[in-house]
Amino acid sequence: MLLRNLNISTGALQAGCELCLLGKKMTLFITGLCPNRCYYCPVSAEKMWKDKIYANERPVSTIADVYREIRESGATGTAITGGEPLMVVDRVAQYVKGIKGVFGSNHHIHLYSGFPYLKRENAHKLFQAGLDEVRFHIIATKGVEDSIRVASEFSWRVGVEIPALPDLDYLEIAKTARESGAKFMILDEYEVNEENYFATTMRQKGHRELLSVSQNHIQDIVKKISLVIPVHYCTVRSKYLIQYRNRLVNSFRAKKITNAVLLDDGSTLKKVGRSSVRFLPVFGTPVYEDL
Repeated sequence: MLLRNLNISTGALQAGCELCLLGKKMTLFITGLCPNRCYYCPVSAEKMWKDKIYANERPVSTIADVYREIRESGATGTAITGGEPLMVVDRVAQYVKGIKGVFGSNHHIHLYSGFPYLKRENAHKLFQAGLDEVRFHIIATKGVEDSIRVASEFSWRVGVEIPALPDLDYLEIAKTARESGAKFMILDEYEVNEENYFATTMRQKGHRELLSVSQNHIQDIVKKISLVIPVHYCTVRSKYLIQYRNRLVNSFRAKKITNAVLLDDGSTLKKVGRSSVRFLPVFGTPVYEDL
């Protein structure tokens, strides 16, 4: 077991995780439609259950908009999420095939899904389009393990990814994942935000200490899971201090911003009139802060 990049890992990092840490994954929110009702879902009200598309939190209307975001963010990979991407399989296949066609076969694309009973014909459609990796949200609903079995018939990477909730039987989940064909497991430190706070606190009866798994406990959990399947635990600190910072740096370089200085945290310092202002290069419209 290794403690690295503020995370905990066993075995080699998955390609999708490696690119995320480097800030080189663009997030493609392909739809807000979803058949599941997970109480811990962090998706915002403006997206949830609405058939909208976003690239790095920016609304897009055409696949050309997605290509532009990939270029401007300096991404060498794409993470497809939702909602539930498998509710719009044809759209996903179209976008995967298009991205691969423009940016090449080495542009790594992975997809998150909590969809039960995946049809083999749909899995084949995504495989043929060029999808590299599928991560199943195995705790979303009954039947997701059947989707893992179907996906495992193809020669892409198949794993599971779930939030590290405090009341899960992790060892049993790991065993089910492995028996279904998953090759790895990702645990994400659970984030309570404004979208899931009420449902989460009601479920835990207001006990804040029950909202997340402690660092010592998660290390024990990872050790046990690693005896069943390779596992990676991704922390909130890693996402904000490493991934997000690297994403800002990549965006600064990709956009070739001039007359500005890149700071250690990934933000940019620029002179505007008599003021020095700081802005985040990842956004289309800079967010200025007077210094």
